[in-house]
Amino acid sequence: KKPPPTPDFRSVPHPWIDAARKDMNAKDAVQDEGIVVSTQVAYVGQGGRIYDVGEKVSGSTSVVSHYLTTGYMWDTVRAKMGAYGAYSSFSSSDGVVTLYTYRDPNSPDDTLKAFDGAADDILTATSSALIQDNNAAITTAVIGTIGSLDGSAKSAESAGWTALIRWLRGESAKSRQRWRDEVLNTKVDDFTDFANRLKSWRKSSIAIVASQSAFDDLSSKGMKLSLVKAQRI
Repeated sequence: KKPPPTPDFRSVPHPWIDAARKDMNAKDAVQDEGIVVSTQVAYVGQGGRIYDVGEKVSGSTSVVSHYLTTGYMWDTVRAKMGAYGAYSSFSSSDGVVTLYTYRDPNSPDDTLKAFDGAADDILTATSSALIQDNNAAITTAVIGTIGSLDGSAKSAESAGWTALIRWLRGESAKSRQRWRDEVLNTKVDDFTDFANRLKSWRKSSIAIVASQSAFDDLSSKGMKLSLVKAQRI
């Protein structure tokens, strides 16, 4: 007898998934974390879910995330506040958006407050910057997003890895074309939807790499973090 065909676990639950989720939630629950190192700068990240499992995610989300990186994160967190890097990242596979900085000279508390202003900045732009000059800002964000989608020619190794990930996720040429079409057709309403979701993101958590004195300051302000002290091996 032939063995039964292997189910398509992209469309039906894997028999291990429920037990694995319970085990992960019990042993590795979402929490705010800090890593203590000897440094004069900080690395601050905050992420949260803006789409639930099963919700349709549009390609326009990647355009808004790109706009957030090159707009608010660059202008406010990098140019004004002095962080060497400031970024927005959105994962369409799990619906999680992440804001993070690199070599950040600010108090992590100030950076987190700046993150809180990201959604309002987008909402303000929907009635100002995003609709000026025939929606030029949206067009620029779309062009940047398409550039990141296409990228440069891949090496054989990178092409193979990309093909594997696409197969594991069940991505087809049709679904990738749909995503691309949604990117190209991004509208102001897509920015509004993303911003409203960002204002109410769920299960958000914080991760910070900073000095002990920075964490002492956060503790004095009432922020509770699970701390780990980095040690040289």
